[in-house]
Amino acid sequence: MADDPTDPEINAYVDGQLDLPRRFAVETHLSRHPGRAAQVMDDLSVRSALALLMHDARPVESGEGRTNARRRPLWRRAMPLGASVAGIAAAAAGFIAATDNPPGYVNYAVTSHRIAMMRAVMASQNETPHFDSQEIALRTQIAMPKFPQDWHVTDVQLFPTDKGPALLVAVRTDGGQTLSVFAVREKTDAPERPDAIREGEQSVAYWRRGEMSYALTGEEEPGAIDATAEALARHWS
Repeated sequence: MADDPTDPEINAYVDGQLDLPRRFAVETHLSRHPGRAAQVMDDLSVRSALALLMHDARPVESGEGRTNARRRPLWRRAMPLGASVAGIAAAAAGFIAATDNPPGYVNYAVTSHRIAMMRAVMASQNETPHFDSQEIALRTQIAMPKFPQDWHVTDVQLFPTDKGPALLVAVRTDGGQTLSVFAVREKTDAPERPDAIREGEQSVAYWRRGEMSYALTGEEEPGAIDATAEALARHWS
């Protein structure tokens, strides 16, 4: 008998990214667990709703009156099973075009940050504060920098993207800042030292270390987020 599917495998099933044997394992598991099957069906409806929402998407005007001339990659999945269509639609509608052209994964980072902030205030969305960087690295090959001692993990989300698994870790500092660190194993054209831009109400600093690409998102001004990212990029477990 095949092993029971993991949550990331079920997420991959929703996104149509499993091979036939593992799809069969997921479907067999769901046929024996009606409650979970209902959640998966709800998630499939969310995915379809997001596709419909983005199908007619138009360039979003920035705060300076500029428009984004190119279609940005679609956000595939950042919320857990059973997430609301309204929540994802709000996140997609609130995405503001940057004034330059950062790597595509930065879109994922900012959108996932906004969804993490929504999850933090939604009673129906349980946060997952447990974070084991060694387990993550072993299972996903995603390496994370060492967090400062005054950073407290509030949520951890692992989800599939077009380039493979991505990880979002949301934190709150002793000073009350809410930040998120996004990581994906993808060698992008991000700079080796962090570069920060403003995306609507958030700032995001993005950089690359070898085969890994990172982004730090927060509510502070770009200069402050860039300085925090510079310090973070120098510290490794």
